[in-house]
Amino acid sequence: MRTVLCFLFFFSGFYFFSAQEKDPFHRTCALNAPAEVEDFLLSGRNCGNTSAYYNPNQHANPLYIPQISDDIIYIKINFIFLTKPDGTGNFEENNLEHQEFINNLIAAFNGRLAHIDPSVSGCEVFPQSVIDTRIRVIVNKIWKVDPAWDYLVTGFNPSANNPYDNNSVLIPGSTYYYSYLDYDASIPKGLNITFANNGTIYSQYQTGDFSKTPLDWAVSEFPFFNELSNKSRQFWPDVYNGFLRRKHFIVNNPNYGNPSWETVKAWYYGDMGYRGMVHELGHSLDLYHHDCGANIMSYSAGNHNYLSIEDISRMYQSASVSSVRQYFTENSFKSNSIYVNMDELWDINFRNYSNVRVDNNSSLRTTCRIIMAPESKVIVRNGSNFIIEGADVSSANNTSWNGIKVEGNGYCLILPDTAIDNGYFYAYTDNTILPNGKSTDDNFSNIKMSAETLEGLHSQNLFSIYPNPTGEFIYIKSSEKIRVLSVYDRMGQKIISIRDEANKIDVKNVPSGVYILEVKTDQGIITKKFIKK
Repeated sequence: MRTVLCFLFFFSGFYFFSAQEKDPFHRTCALNAPAEVEDFLLSGRNCGNTSAYYNPNQHANPLYIPQISDDIIYIKINFIFLTKPDGTGNFEENNLEHQEFINNLIAAFNGRLAHIDPSVSGCEVFPQSVIDTRIRVIVNKIWKVDPAWDYLVTGFNPSANNPYDNNSVLIPGSTYYYSYLDYDASIPKGLNITFANNGTIYSQYQTGDFSKTPLDWAVSEFPFFNELSNKSRQFWPDVYNGFLRRKHFIVNNPNYGNPSWETVKAWYYGDMGYRGMVHELGHSLDLYHHDCGANIMSYSAGNHNYLSIEDISRMYQSASVSSVRQYFTENSFKSNSIYVNMDELWDINFRNYSNVRVDNNSSLRTTCRIIMAPESKVIVRNGSNFIIEGADVSSANNTSWNGIKVEGNGYCLILPDTAIDNGYFYAYTDNTILPNGKSTDDNFSNIKMSAETLEGLHSQNLFSIYPNPTGEFIYIKSSEKIRVLSVYDRMGQKIISIRDEANKIDVKNVPSGVYILEVKTDQGIITKKFIKK
């Protein structure tokens, strides 16, 4: 098992919030030696991990470099604040000032992910050209009463701020005290970031004595490239104690230049949100420390205001082939395409956020598992083929997927021992499932439907549309409650979509031609071709 840990060192100088002002506190950083990443053959699948999309040891994988035109993908994060039974002892759920502070941290976090500065000349192997990671965080704020809100009860000894004391109970891993939060059914799936407070320091602060400094580290788990269901966590001690000390000890203190509370908060937003949280997310996405101080992942002196191309490509690689992929939202979709223009083997357990286009008389063979974005599709162009050999091709959302479009004389070949019982079409054209072979030449093969639902409704004559052709409206007769009606043109573009159990759709303003009507019910998705006069 891979048990790589890292501790954060906060640096100052974040012009985004503080115009180069310095936070008076800082954090130490240490990194223990990682175990070797093991290749892993997924049980029951032929996952040899030979594909170029795998290799977690590759420092800069050009296959994962995002484009500025890509849509954003989102990772779900849980901020878990542990409190005393009365709701105090940490940031409080109903305290407006506390909520504002947390929200500004999150804004700073996403602000840096959206604005990457140029790299320092000579710092990186490749010139910097990515100005936006195209990754954002979605944060659930969660408050929990916990018997160890004062984490001293876990046995941790804060003397000398040694994070390795007492069997690493505060280090995410096999002995981590707060791992029980992973199995709390009230906490949604996400990267758990736990905020606990040192009760001894907190209690001293309540007396007005702010002489003690809060603990000065944070710790993250690196992802796994073999055990893909393993949890990933971060621990941030004493953030609230840091908030209290800044508010009551640093504000108007002549030793720090008599700063206002707004100025001090800006320092904290910059130090923790604009750099620190991005640094720790980097570790959660398999980034290591850099020697160049300008890099956000560095613990040397510098501005820490950018991530390199190598960093960002590795983050995307982790989002696709490591355990952290489970925390990205189901509908994360980059709206671009992976082009397969030569024969390729995908023998990896691969979450993909893009369309896949197999072209140039090429063959794409997959033998393991591919998880597609619901909005995506696999397009097999004329003369090319897609071979599913004992693999499992499905969607991040099992209720919808645009599926596999086969064009011209392209092929989709599903070989024995392939998992095809997940309720999907793997390939279809003109509303016809293609379980094992060649398509017909039809431009509507990119509209998904449920074979079981379609067969059942048609056989009982419980689904129909009329009139067809039409000049104004299409009416739908269905025994199932209609949830969404959509119209697609011949290019597969959605041009109309309505909800709320409608049983008709207005096409008066649609140009004359042939279209596809998609009907979503509680039982599945049905499509029907119609003509607009």
